[in-house]
Formats: sequence, C-alpha cells, structure tokens
Amino acid sequence: MPSGSRVLLISKDDATVKMVSSALGASPEITLGGVHQEVSELRGRLSGSGAQAAVVDIDSDPSRILSDLRGIISTNPETCVIVVSRSVSEELLLGAMQAGARDFLRKESIPSELSRVLERLLWDEESRQVALGTIISVFSAGGGCGATTVAVNLANELRLASSGRVLVIDLDSHYGAIAAYLGVAEQYGIADVLGHSGTIDEHLIGSIACRYMEDFHLLLSPANIDDNSRSRPLHYHSLPAVLEACRRSYRYTVIDAPRVPKSVTTSLADLSRFVLVVFQLTVKDLRCARSIVSLLTESGVPRERVITLANRSRRRGPLVRLEDSKKVLGVDSLHCIRSDWRKAMTCINRGQPLAKAAPRSGLRRDFRRLAAEIHASKDRMAKG
Repeated sequence: MPSGSRVLLISKDDATVKMVSSALGASPEITLGGVHQEVSELRGRLSGSGAQAAVVDIDSDPSRILSDLRGIISTNPETCVIVVSRSVSEELLLGAMQAGARDFLRKESIPSELSRVLERLLWDEESRQVALGTIISVFSAGGGCGATTVAVNLANELRLASSGRVLVIDLDSHYGAIAAYLGVAEQYGIADVLGHSGTIDEHLIGSIACRYMEDFHLLLSPANIDDNSRSRPLHYHSLPAVLEACRRSYRYTVIDAPRVPKSVTTSLADLSRFVLVVFQLTVKDLRCARSIVSLLTESGVPRERVITLANRSRRRGPLVRLEDSKKVLGVDSLHCIRSDWRKAMTCINRGQPLAKAAPRSGLRRDFRRLAAEIHASKDRMAKG
C-alpha cells in the first residue's frame, strides 16, 4: 500500500464523520484528506487532492447518490470507493455494485472494519498499477496503406514477445477491416463498450471482447456487428475510461484508428504510449502523414512516442525515396515494412496473422523487429 494514502469522506452525518476520523486515526498509513457533504464535490476533488480512496455515506439520498457515483467512478476508475449506510439491502448492494463501488459497509462496522478494508483495497490497487498495460494507436495516412495489417500483426508479435494478453480495437465505424482480416463475427463490439451507461471496467471489456485466441482478443467495429438495428455512433467521450480499463486487463492494446476526427486523433495520441503513422511511399500518403505528424506535435505529443512507418516499402523503384520522405516528415529515421503482396494475401485468406500463415517470411520478420523495438522502448521509458 502506498505510504500516506489519502481518503476523502462524503457525509452529512456528524456521527459518521467522527467514526471515520477515529478509525483512520488508528492507521499510520492512511490519512483523512477532507470531508465534504455532497457527492458532487467528489468529482472536482479527486484530480487535485491526491486521494486514492473515498468513503461515501449514502443515507441522505441513496438512489441519487448512487446514480451520481456511477458517473464519477466511470471517469475515475483508479479511485477505491467504499459505500457506507445504516442498513444493507439487496437493492442497495446491487446499486453500489452497478455504480462501481469496491465495498459496502454498515456504519456500525466502520470502527472495526474500515481501516482493514481500505488497506486491502489500496494494496491491491498499488499492485495493479505496477502491471498496467500499454496503449498503441495506429493511424492511417490513406486508404489501402495497410494499417489494419500493421495493427493485427504488431499486436500478435507483441503478444509473442511479451507472453501477455493483447487486445485489438477497431475504431473504423465505416468498414471495420479487423473482422474480415481475421475471419471472425461477434454480436457486440467497441460501440457497446463506449455506449455503456454504467461503470466501464475490465470486467465489461472481457465480457464483450471477441476471443480470437485465448490471449488475443478483439473489440470489433460497429460495421461488423450482425444486428444492424443495434448499430449506433461511437461515443468517443468514453475513450479515456475504456482505455484505462484495457490497460488493467491487457499487456498491450493496439487501436486501429482510420478516419477518426482530429479531436479523437489527439485524444488517442495523448492516451497512448506509442503512436504509429502508417503510409505508403506516395506523394498523397506523405502529404497526409505529414499533416498527422504536425497535428500530434502541435498538440504536445512527444516526438519519441510517434513512429512513422513506411508500409509496403520496396527497395527498387519507390515513387518517393526514403531520404526524401524523411525530409518531408521532418524525421531522422523511418521504420519500413517490406512489400510482399502474396504473403499478406495468404494471411487474409486464412484469417491468420503472419506468425501462423507465413512464419518464416521476410514480411513477418519486419513486424517481429518492430514489435521487439517497441517492447524494448517501453521498458526503457518505464525505467526512465
């Protein structure tokens, strides 16, 4: 458990405030960071208070407070919330669970149990923070540049390199190439997660994700969902909560994000450890790639997190030379994936990544090399 853990208390009841203060006073590792009367105050206090937990008294208006808590917890999933009440009923327990509370205590048990529960929750939270996964966004500089091939094979090679679970998210609401590439179908996808009105956590992600392999999961585009009557636009405002839940459940999350609005591009880049800008060595693609790189740089994304990737690169006869491409993009180096149409088509036709469909191909070696560099860079950045 982190030393000096701070807890916020929401309560209008003086007796409850005294019980909580007394219980926390007996624990040298936990301090009371503030007392507030309204649960609405919690939203503004969490960001600047340094609090890791909150104790919320719901007796003054149970249904309203639990409803307000649902929105607060969904945007602050790292905060451990404990609900306290004079009585416990099945309805209240269900409401607290749906809101995302970590525990529910009777007020009479606060003196004997509150410190122990907080210590357990904060210890678990610290352990989970150490193992948070990495988000990688893949942006396309033009239709047909192979960004989906990059996303699928990069995710698979990262899975093999790290021996951890990976997730691929398809944010292409128009075509949704991930499902076609891997030959899968599912009733639910990323739109269901983004549009979820309750708590967005790793359990929700796990229940909706398509299991392509045991350790390789997918959140499919709305374009791939069988029931067209359920199709709806993507609610991008929920992306931070969704990606935080993904980090808690997967070693790597790779997002295939073509044709997203500029605001979503910058938000994704800000939430990602690495950003790949995929293009072909053509004038059109380079112009688009330069616009994306400029947008990311101007929005404050560190240059070392942006990877410019020339896909389907040929040693002979490219339309634009590599050296000229570097100058256009303003970079010192480019990552290249060779052009091998036959091996790429073999993967698509079989619904398999290169590691299975063409394990000894040069194309697969390029992706393996890229994944190894990202995996090593992530570890260096974490140590730094």
